[in-house]
Amino acid sequence: MRASDNLKLALGGITSNPFRSILTALGVIIGVSAVIITVSIGTGARRQTQSQIQALGTNLITISSGYRAQRSRINSDLLPVIAQIPTVKHVVPQVQSQGTASYGSEGMSTSIMGTTANYMEVRNLKMAYGEFLSDSDIELSTWNCVLGADLAKELFGEGVNPVGEKVRLDRVRFTVVGVTKVQGDSSSVSRDNVMYVPYTTMQKRITGNENIGTIVAQAADESVMSQAYDQIYATLLILTGDENSFRVSNQADMLEVVENVTGTMTVLLSGIAAVSLVVGGIGIMNIMLVSVTERIREIGIRKAIGAKDGEVLLQFMLEAAAISLTGGGLGVAAGFAGSAVVSKVSGWATAVDMQSVILGFTLSLIVGVFFGAYPAYRAAKLDPIEGLRYE
Repeated sequence: MRASDNLKLALGGITSNPFRSILTALGVIIGVSAVIITVSIGTGARRQTQSQIQALGTNLITISSGYRAQRSRINSDLLPVIAQIPTVKHVVPQVQSQGTASYGSEGMSTSIMGTTANYMEVRNLKMAYGEFLSDSDIELSTWNCVLGADLAKELFGEGVNPVGEKVRLDRVRFTVVGVTKVQGDSSSVSRDNVMYVPYTTMQKRITGNENIGTIVAQAADESVMSQAYDQIYATLLILTGDENSFRVSNQADMLEVVENVTGTMTVLLSGIAAVSLVVGGIGIMNIMLVSVTERIREIGIRKAIGAKDGEVLLQFMLEAAAISLTGGGLGVAAGFAGSAVVSKVSGWATAVDMQSVILGFTLSLIVGVFFGAYPAYRAAKLDPIEGLRYE
């Protein structure tokens, strides 16, 4: 008998009782869709976080105090030293604090970022109104500030140009010289609810010390990132004499952490979702055993007229595979729909790629072949005489 004939017989066995076939495939449908939705959430989260990290700037190396540092050695004295490293293009400090910005009767809790003029280029900021901080603002420790888009909207209203207006930050007044365009969020932190001020003003008139929370160095280009990292690390080690007093990291490190965390979570959650595939496979095996019992006489007649064990085995294996692949196809469709619903309802980023689709069909095929093997074997080994006696 040709393989096409076995396929027709297998499909005939499915279509003869379509409702039971769909119920049999239900476990596979649920399992495949659950795996695809889980993978799509993990993929979407990874891509979104990667884009957020890259949106913060390119070729960046971050310098901060070490975990076991007794006191911070990250201060203004390091800025000119790091700036002299040949592979470094820009160096910007980040002196951060929290405060309440107000204008008239409007007020809003905000992040305060003390930095320099180069911060705009390093962090890929775009201006909606006015200009960013200038070198003279840093040198003179002026009371000028730049507002993030959300902060400006809250204080002055949408579409209003506040350049030249005075904003009170706690007990002092700053003059608004610019407003940034919408930047979006990074790691659940808004980059639009920020007030940028000269870091020298922060140190002398707000925090009262020379410490800098973080220094961000931008390498000249991607090709010298590794070299810049090594040179910065070596320079800091010479200056401080203690490798525990500072920490140097780059975007590649951050992206690697994101890959590891999201990858591990996706695998674990997919493993949990795949349990329903096993349940679906057991359902296929049970129904196939029932099908073999119901068709004992048919099997006996086929074997009596010359059908070989292998042909009977192939027929039932194809039937189990067809049921599971049908479930896989419906599961993939349900996975696409479920991912869209999850994204719309929760606001999470989801992404269904071709690998997920291939994974869904592959898992369903494996389930069908594995759990259909025993019923097919029983059918193949059936004694034709016993089959012909069966009523």
